[in-house]
Amino acid sequence: MSRLPKPPIDPAILHVARGLARAFLHEAGGITDLQQRGKAALGTAHDWLPRMVRRLDQHFGLPLRPAQFEDIVTCIATLPSFIGAFERRPVPKIRRYFSFQPQMAALPRTLAGLDLPALPTVGDLAAWLALSMDELEWLADVHSISSKTGSEALRHYHYQWKAKASGGHRLIESPKPLLCAIQRKILHGLLDKIPVHDAAHGCVPHRSILSNAQVHAGSPLILKMDLQDFFTSIRASRVHALFRTLGYPEEVTRYLTALTTHVTPSFIFHTQPRPEGLTSKALQTRRKQAESYRARHLPQGAPTSAALANLCAWRLDLRLAAAAQESGVRYTRYVDDLIVSFPSHTRAHAWRISLMIDTIILEEGFTPHPRKTRLTSQSQAQWVTGVLVNEKPNIARSDYDRLKATLTNCMRHGPHGQNREALPDFRARLQGRIAHVKHINPARGEKLQTLFDAIGWQAI
Repeated sequence: MSRLPKPPIDPAILHVARGLARAFLHEAGGITDLQQRGKAALGTAHDWLPRMVRRLDQHFGLPLRPAQFEDIVTCIATLPSFIGAFERRPVPKIRRYFSFQPQMAALPRTLAGLDLPALPTVGDLAAWLALSMDELEWLADVHSISSKTGSEALRHYHYQWKAKASGGHRLIESPKPLLCAIQRKILHGLLDKIPVHDAAHGCVPHRSILSNAQVHAGSPLILKMDLQDFFTSIRASRVHALFRTLGYPEEVTRYLTALTTHVTPSFIFHTQPRPEGLTSKALQTRRKQAESYRARHLPQGAPTSAALANLCAWRLDLRLAAAAQESGVRYTRYVDDLIVSFPSHTRAHAWRISLMIDTIILEEGFTPHPRKTRLTSQSQAQWVTGVLVNEKPNIARSDYDRLKATLTNCMRHGPHGQNREALPDFRARLQGRIAHVKHINPARGEKLQTLFDAIGWQAI
């Protein structure tokens, strides 16, 4: 059965609805049993109670199942006669509380068989994360108290503005060590077990910039597009819906969502670098950016954010991959970079397809970045996530020659004089650049490795 819509519900009505749902689910039973437990919970037999029980039987069938708890609450709370009872005296109240053990809901058919941790209660979640309930409450910060405090010790994130190559600044929100460890547990113990769409290559195990580039190598035309403010555009409501789809009860979902999303404190935006001579449009963009950060969102810098973003973008990937297949083109996504390659299409046709992609992006709740849309032919350098793909995946010859020259000079004259930028770990930086070349072009990478191995590092 599909989930019932959830309109805003008055907290007093919701509280009584939850108490009744717990009473109805306390034990299995028929219509008479539910009426008796409802009467016991309320302390009196209201005239609307039999209609409520019949409605539950019609919607869900008896006996009720614990996995239906949230839907049962919604069904109760939207019954007109029940809502009307709160406009009269005496107002319905819960006089007796019944115990109830929530259960995981069944996974969708497409995800059946996944070995996800069973976390039917918040207590189970705390135990799985090796936290006390007080620690879980503090780290989850469900009500965003830490974002409103002036105390650094009470906040769970560090903040850093980083300049973007295209202009402006990006806010990196990095969780402090304890929350970071908890998020890694959620990432490796839960999120990594959920398959993402085949079109997604960024931050996906066994996929990389190379696997992304290989799809498009040797294409006559390559269209590159970008999603604007990708992480902040994924609000807590999407993350919440994802965890609910995975079968987690409402309370557990609320804590999982709170542990993996964040509300940025307002004072952070006063620390954003402010270039001279900002136009009114640039100021408006900054204000809009600040508003998106003040809503609960995926923090760029948290271990869980990329995996959650990929899963929340599953429907976007599904629609764009289907549209690409229908159009005879190839589509991939590397985090917020969308790549479409055309085997034989004209530039005019490619631009028409880009308009269709823009429409799908907007319909799925994301925003395209028009200034970053590029269409390149094989007569130009075609780059896909930092990899040259005109013929086959490769690095630029100029980049290879510069790195080779640096290594040769290190070998001949010693590495100390080649560290012109005074990097704190020059050796590790060179090793990282060589590893990147090896990943893209193993033959060239081995030549560079030979030069590196001949360097007298003891001279440093």
